[in-house]
Amino acid sequence: MANKKERAQIEIRPNSSCKGCKGCSAGKEGKPIRVWAKNCVNAKVGQVVEVELGASTFLSATLIVYAIPLLSFLAGIGLGYKISGLLNINSTEPFAILIGLVLMIISFASIHFFTRRREIENKYSPRIIRISNDNR
Repeated sequence: MANKKERAQIEIRPNSSCKGCKGCSAGKEGKPIRVWAKNCVNAKVGQVVEVELGASTFLSATLIVYAIPLLSFLAGIGLGYKISGLLNINSTEPFAILIGLVLMIISFASIHFFTRRREIENKYSPRIIRISNDNR
């Protein structure tokens, strides 16, 4: 663990529930992952801590990252079909997919550039809630 102002870099080691999960390198390769978390309890380097990320926070982050681009892609396909009909484009399906991909890329770029770094650090970061007595 490393400390920087009110944040700490923590190492999350895989446990039995990680086996078979493909969500991160802890599940895929059995390697620990390092993340930055709010250090609400003033934990020191070397201490074992408990970390929390609220379910609603996780759900809203997931929706932002996955649902918005997916909906943009589907809307782009629909728009592509409409435009191809208006412009008498013969290759309707490839054109619709291309428009869908363009809108999906625009949505990813918009999420990246318009989401404030402070907001991400404050709202979507895990936080240390307790120093554990378990010294593994």
